[in-house]
Amino acid sequence: MDTEACLLSCLDKPASNLGVNDVYEIAKLIGTELEKLIDSHGKKVVEGLIPKIVRILEMLESFVTRNGNTEQELIRAFVRLQDGERSTGHYKDLDHKTSTWHKPIQELQKQISQLTDENQRLVNQLVEIQSQEDSLSKKEREVMLKLKEVVDQQRDEIRAKGHEIYCKNEDVDALQQQLDRVLKVNDDLRHKINVVQTQLRNVLEKKAELEVTVQQKEKEINRLQLNLTEVQAENTGEKFTDVSTINMADKIIIDVNDPNRPYFTKQEMRQILHERNELKANLFLVQEELAYYQREILNDEKCPAIFMEAIKSAIKKQRKKVKAKMLGIQENMCSSDEDDQEALALPCFSPDEVDAKPPESKIKSMFGFLYRGNSVKTSTTITPTTTSAEAWEVIGPKEANLHEECSQTKE
Repeated sequence: MDTEACLLSCLDKPASNLGVNDVYEIAKLIGTELEKLIDSHGKKVVEGLIPKIVRILEMLESFVTRNGNTEQELIRAFVRLQDGERSTGHYKDLDHKTSTWHKPIQELQKQISQLTDENQRLVNQLVEIQSQEDSLSKKEREVMLKLKEVVDQQRDEIRAKGHEIYCKNEDVDALQQQLDRVLKVNDDLRHKINVVQTQLRNVLEKKAELEVTVQQKEKEINRLQLNLTEVQAENTGEKFTDVSTINMADKIIIDVNDPNRPYFTKQEMRQILHERNELKANLFLVQEELAYYQREILNDEKCPAIFMEAIKSAIKKQRKKVKAKMLGIQENMCSSDEDDQEALALPCFSPDEVDAKPPESKIKSMFGFLYRGNSVKTSTTITPTTTSAEAWEVIGPKEANLHEECSQTKE
């Protein structure tokens, strides 16, 4: 409190009564106020103000020192004027007083010089500290800018990775949907294969029955032919005894004028039926493949090239197996006609079949080869519905007649 009162008293003095110590007290007061400003608002606020304040205080110091010198000169002149008027005793007293005055003045001058040196040293220290702080602030700014660039780069990389992960997830979902669709198509094909196999077994059973009936008919015909030859021999009597008899064993009599007489041999009919069945099998497989691709086109599904190649190879293998089973031959003997491009009409589908959504994605569907046996068993339990494409192996009465004619013409 005393120091603050002293500082305030220095500011209240008139300019003519100010001394060097008063100037230094004023400088201390200004320094404390500047420190408060720096603490509250930062050093940038008073960077340009400090050199000006220092210069003003130095000018005030020089002015006060000059004023003190003029006062000393006035005192000396006053002393000289009084020397002539006073006696020698008074002169000694004045000398003693002036000597006593000179001592505190010299001490004050020494203090002033010390304080000026200290002030200059403090100013230099302040300038050095400010320069160091400026250099540190520049380095900090550079480091902050570098860190900001690194953070922005990492943020961009994270966004790019997130977009890439999103695209990969979409691809995985599309592949999962395609896999579910292919599994569904495989289930349909297995069901159709089972239907065809049952039809093939029925046809083979009918064929065996027809062969048995044909053999019985042949035996009956041979027996009747023998009876006929015996009757004819008895009727002709001795007229034809010299004529060599015709061996009618294992022979049949054909009426040339009969429009229903057999025109082909049994081997030719077998070949014709085999070719017909092969063509129907090819037609069935082509229709199934076209139906599958039409569903894909109508649903507007996009599939990768690698996945499409795998699907095509699987379809080719499945076609070969189905064709071999339909024809009752081995797979290696089945003719490969996958490259034949024929102009066939696309089958029509109902809106429910075209717009049907694939089943929900399950983990089990990704390991469908482990459950293939179960799917075949379950598919066999379903009651097959006969369509126009699946009913090609059903033999009608005309085809049965063709089989009978073949059996009749084998001899």
